[in-house]
Amino acid sequence: MKNLVNFFICLSLLGGMSSCKFDEINQTESDNQKEIEGYMSRSNLKLQKSPEGMYYSINSANSSGKQAFNTDLVKFYYKMTLLDGTKIDSTAKSLGQLKGMVWGATNTILNLPISFLKEGESGLFILPSALAFGGNSYTDIPAFSVIKLEIDVVSVRTEAEQLKDFQTLYKITNPEIFPSGLIFKKLVENPKGAAISGGQSVKVNYTGRLSYGNLKYDAAMKVIYDTAFDSGTFTFVAGTGGVIAGFDEGIMKMRVGEKAALIIPSKIGYGTNGSGTIPPNSPLYFEVEVVGAL
Repeated sequence: MKNLVNFFICLSLLGGMSSCKFDEINQTESDNQKEIEGYMSRSNLKLQKSPEGMYYSINSANSSGKQAFNTDLVKFYYKMTLLDGTKIDSTAKSLGQLKGMVWGATNTILNLPISFLKEGESGLFILPSALAFGGNSYTDIPAFSVIKLEIDVVSVRTEAEQLKDFQTLYKITNPEIFPSGLIFKKLVENPKGAAISGGQSVKVNYTGRLSYGNLKYDAAMKVIYDTAFDSGTFTFVAGTGGVIAGFDEGIMKMRVGEKAALIIPSKIGYGTNGSGTIPPNSPLYFEVEVVGAL
């Protein structure tokens, strides 16, 4: 009997704790709602409310614009602030520095707002804390903050379009296109150089790029958007799966002393998993030079 009494006491305490937790959540939602309504009133804004609880307006509609689907690349400008105007983050529109995001690759605060926009559209979005950073606090973001986003979607590009964009941007004309999907063009030829075959140890210089810029800092600590995700010199054994399939295939079509451009579809790149700073479903551009082979 004593154990049974203790059980019901514990159950009662847990119920009380849950009730307190729900009260806190409800209070936060109420506070956020009052803050948003006050901001809309002061700013003379008339915003729609989504089923999720986000407030928004589409400022420039484009009925013929493309909607982003899974694996598409969305390029956009954005500005993120608190409702009091405190700046949290933004892209540099004056410098043409777009943010790129592979749709469906990650779960971020930007996903819900961008799902309301087509290519060529812009909008204003106000997210209560439950749809933003919740109870987490950061340097410029207090816990349970309401977040304001201004977003301008410039383009929505399929992977096939990104592969063509690489060719245009880097002036890759009349490339070879192999059954795997690899797009290959020799930039410097060396007919007398030793051919590369499977099992050889190969030393290469390389630079790998995405089809959009990643946020980085230059030597002076200024914010830049750089398409390069990696570069350097390394040695690997060709034809053994030590590197992504598209890179391996491209190197084995080269000779020592040659340089080439490799445009690699995601299926022979990092695929649906991605790697580090490379999101899933990302096509890649490499400039490579074979400097030696054993």
